[in-house]
Amino acid sequence: MKHLIDRLATRLSGRMLALGTAVAFVGNQLATAWLNQSQAASKLPVPYYVAQLSFSPSQLKAWYAGMLQQGTLDIYLRTQHIDFLFILSTLALHVIALLWLSRAFAPASRLRRWLVAAACVSAIAPLADACENLVCYAMLAHPLDFADPLAYLYSSCSAVKFAFFVFAYAAGLAGALAAVGVRVRKLLMGAAPELV
Repeated sequence: MKHLIDRLATRLSGRMLALGTAVAFVGNQLATAWLNQSQAASKLPVPYYVAQLSFSPSQLKAWYAGMLQQGTLDIYLRTQHIDFLFILSTLALHVIALLWLSRAFAPASRLRRWLVAAACVSAIAPLADACENLVCYAMLAHPLDFADPLAYLYSSCSAVKFAFFVFAYAAGLAGALAAVGVRVRKLLMGAAPELV
């Protein structure tokens, strides 16, 4: 993954990265809307993040039992499939946006290297999300009597996912603020910045 991201960082122009960020953002919004719609239709009785971070086998089994009674567990399973589109769009958005932000800084600068590294690290969030889904599939194979340790593994993957989502957005915000600072400084000094 790091090798691929390093290649993208050096081979794609700033304009290509800007366009890629816009396309990834739109794709991510569409995937999010579809995922949220399916999640709502599944009638999971709590917000998804409450279920994902519950660390409670008995509670998860009770929620699954409720969806079984309502006949919506199959929709919940379909939601896990849709989530993979969200995962791919999130991976693309995080990586491409952070690489684009890195272009605000000189090629050998510490800030550019840091943002390229942050793009690599940000990939942990969607990878953890995919692992979470795989564990969820194992639980849904036996929704009322899955092995309790699966619930702990499921919630652990979720916790890692959310932690690295926070990292990706914090890195993006820090990169954007630093890029604005560089742009303002260059404008004040009379040099044209090259973000795109």
